[in-house]
Amino acid sequence: MALFLLIMLIILLVVGFPMFMVMLLPTVSAMPIYLSNAPLFVLVQRTIAGISPFPLVAVPLFIFAADIMVKGEMAKRLTDLAEALVGHLPGGLAHTTTLSCMIFGAVSGSTQAAVAAIGTTMHPWLIKHGYHQSFATALIINASDVAQLIPPSIFMIVFGVISGASVAALFMAGLVPGILLGLSFMAYSWFYARKYKIPRMKRASRGEIWKAIKRASGPLGFVVIIIGGIYSGFFSPTEASGVAVAYALVLEVCFYRSIKVGEIPRVALTSGITHGMIFILIGGATAFIWLLTIARIPYMAAQFIASVNPSPLGLLFIINGIFFIALMFFNPISAMLVLTPIFLPITRSYGINPVHLGALITLNAAIGSATPPFGCDIFTACAIFRLPFYEVIKGVPPFIMCGVIVLIITMVFPDLVLFLPRLLFS
Repeated sequence: MALFLLIMLIILLVVGFPMFMVMLLPTVSAMPIYLSNAPLFVLVQRTIAGISPFPLVAVPLFIFAADIMVKGEMAKRLTDLAEALVGHLPGGLAHTTTLSCMIFGAVSGSTQAAVAAIGTTMHPWLIKHGYHQSFATALIINASDVAQLIPPSIFMIVFGVISGASVAALFMAGLVPGILLGLSFMAYSWFYARKYKIPRMKRASRGEIWKAIKRASGPLGFVVIIIGGIYSGFFSPTEASGVAVAYALVLEVCFYRSIKVGEIPRVALTSGITHGMIFILIGGATAFIWLLTIARIPYMAAQFIASVNPSPLGLLFIINGIFFIALMFFNPISAMLVLTPIFLPITRSYGINPVHLGALITLNAAIGSATPPFGCDIFTACAIFRLPFYEVIKGVPPFIMCGVIVLIITMVFPDLVLFLPRLLFS
């Protein structure tokens, strides 16, 4: 059965089937052949079970909040603040883009929302100020992927459901890797700007900085309320998603008046389509994992690793290497859903902290979202900026190298990831 599932996966990926069909078709095809005695409603039960855990309620709500922000004015106010703070440095406009994506990630938790909201504003400005199109596009899609690590992170919620780890602890674990990833992109942007002699922008005065801070106080208050509310114990991460929607609606509809009440159903429909696709992936992957378990794939993986007998650090290198390769071809959520249950029991037997593992896998997902040939944000950028695939990926390799360096650092030094969760939850 394992060979059949693998061949089906490869064929469907090569032919170009949508990812939800890549998850579902091998399972549906294998059931009548290898489990002919099992009724088909078991497959439906497994699929529904995958989307039933209560923490997943937060996913559609955070997506809805992000879509409200994309439609509204928050992204522009955050970009203006970032430009006032770092725009005068070498590579200042690139730093503005990175910092804007990081702040927007802390507000929305959505990479594709960041590409749409920040990218549409910054892409023409970067090109106008002398940055090559390939660099500008690669910077936007990679900087947007930092949103996967900065809380609230949809990927952390999904990993928490799979592993049983605390979502609040996972949120904190992603903070330092997210900051390191953003700083590595800023370091490369500084080098790029010096090499190609990109002119600096004018330094903002104290008055302009203060004005930008006041204009961005609403979006920044979002971060304080959501993150502060979670870690003060005032509400759970799931409840925080509802607060996020309410706050975004009040800000954009009542204060900024950037969205009319009549436009809300259209935004909700867009969000529904997005989280519908995500839930189909989660449900299909759950059924697929069930078949992998019956096919003894986790057991064979454990046996293989036991024969190699790596150190805990060596095991992390093996796991992250497999994830890195898988994410070149799979949607990050699909890869996380399929591979994590295989490796999670092995890492537990090695005493590896699941929160550390979750941060590493999410960091890998952030890198993979911009890694050719099937990085999901590559295709988002192709659609938004109306550029060919090759033009989008041409500037990506240096950013992938930055991500790999941060990944290795956080593997070798787990305390960088774990000290905040231990400080807040010990």
